[in-house]
Amino acid sequence: MHLTAVVAHPDDADIFCGGTLAKHADRGDDVTIVYMTRGEYGGFDTTEAEVAATREDEAMAAAETLGAEATFLDFQDGRVTYSLENRLTLVETLRELRPDVVLTHYSDDMHPDHRTTSRLVTDAYYMCSLPLLETDAEPWEPQNVYYFGKPTSSFEPETYIDVTEFHSTKEEAILEHESQVEWLEEHGGIDAEFDGLIEGIRAESRVLGRTRGVEYAEGFVPLHQSADDYLA
Repeated sequence: MHLTAVVAHPDDADIFCGGTLAKHADRGDDVTIVYMTRGEYGGFDTTEAEVAATREDEAMAAAETLGAEATFLDFQDGRVTYSLENRLTLVETLRELRPDVVLTHYSDDMHPDHRTTSRLVTDAYYMCSLPLLETDAEPWEPQNVYYFGKPTSSFEPETYIDVTEFHSTKEEAILEHESQVEWLEEHGGIDAEFDGLIEGIRAESRVLGRTRGVEYAEGFVPLHQSADDYLA
């Protein structure tokens, strides 16, 4: 099985679905993280290029911790837009990677990059199997798309993955994003929810786990209903 997570920023995969990615990698599945941007707006007194370079290095280390491969699509942080050109970029990406299952952001999210990434991935999923849509890679049809998100009034998980044995790996991967952990904890304002980042994520995973009688869980909303073998 090949699992691909398409995320807007370098830390998103680890925060939202790091335990699930590590669990699939541990059982021998191919796992890839596709980063739309390098998160160059997520920094303090330095240039966008310097922030991007740091965050790319951190993302590569985090992906290795999870047992995943990593690739970047070179979109601009905070400026991911919806267009046919960008949708076709995602079509080509999915065709090249040929994942069985795709993970991405839930459509209802405060961050515009998250919302746009969700829409691009969903529409690319529908288009990437079309034989008359020509790209360098051959058509491919993933089995399903699973969405992750923050606890909101509209995001209500339907699929739960027990990540109890892999939550420490998830936390290690998050801490690889040293510059971003500092940014999220000191930025304040709209990111104030990330005060005590690891503790907050651990608490959220416990709440989800409690609904399924396990210590830690991650939750997803599937595009199509199907039987679950992890996220197969």
